[in-house]
Formats: sequence, structure tokens, C-alpha cells
Amino acid sequence: MERTVRRCGRRGGGRRFSERGFSLVELLVVLAIVAAVAIIALPNLFSGLPGLQLRGAADDMAATLRDLHETAIRERITTELTLDPATRIYRTSNLPAPHALPKVVTGVGFTTAALRPDDTVARLRFYPDGTSSGGTLRLEHEGLSVSVVVDWLTGRVSRHD
Repeated sequence: MERTVRRCGRRGGGRRFSERGFSLVELLVVLAIVAAVAIIALPNLFSGLPGLQLRGAADDMAATLRDLHETAIRERITTELTLDPATRIYRTSNLPAPHALPKVVTGVGFTTAALRPDDTVARLRFYPDGTSSGGTLRLEHEGLSVSVVVDWLTGRVSRHD
């Protein structure tokens, strides 16, 4: 039997076949590219943060309103959310302790059917039959706004960007 021996030696003066990996220069080039991308991307990431926080605040408000709707149907009572936009504080009929809107919310707009001309407080009511007074709450931060809409017929709560 004849044996063939392969060598892992040099072929034409280049690298040996057994030496695999990256050189220090190649690693430094990749790190420089990653650093350049991070420098460009990070300011854009942080500038979008208030928008994410505002949408989170709108999601929390929508969850509170959905809870009021479900409570009204389940317990067969009328529930209500009262929101004072000047102080950015709201109360619910099932948890009357005051709740402050997050600091990212710098302005509040509203349109509701339960708003009297001399009243500066927004009221959204949910009735035992599943209907509601209906209305829209608009949460604002500088040039951004997110709306939470309550349908008067179905009591359905939805968020609109």
C-alpha cells in the first residue's frame, strides 16, 4: 500500500493553509465601519423616542378606557373617565384616585358628546348596554399627536397615529 502525504506548507510564498482568520487591520476596518454607522444611527434613534413614549401613553389610555367599557358591561353600571387637560390628570369611576398623564404628554385635546360649553373637563361614559358617550382624546408632544377614539355606538376603543 502506498501512502500519499499532504503537506500544509506554503504554496508560492503566501499564507499557510492551516492559518485561517482575520488580520488586525481587517478587524480595525470592520470596527471603524461599525462605529461610523453607530454615530449616524444613534441620534435618529433618540429623536424617535418621544414618539414611542407618546404612543405608549396613548396605549395606556386606550387600555384604561377598554377596562371601563368591560366593567360597565360586566357589572351593568355606567362608568366614566374624567380628564382635566389643564392639569393633565384623569380619574375613573371605578378607581377615583387621580392619575397623571406621563410627562411626555405636553398637550391634550378632546371632543366628546358629554362636554358642556362651560365645562373644561372631558368626560367619556360607558353604559351597561355597551354603548358610550363617544369622543376623541388627542395626546400631544411638540409636533406629534396620537388620538384615542371611542365609538359611541359600540364603545370600541382604538388608537390612531
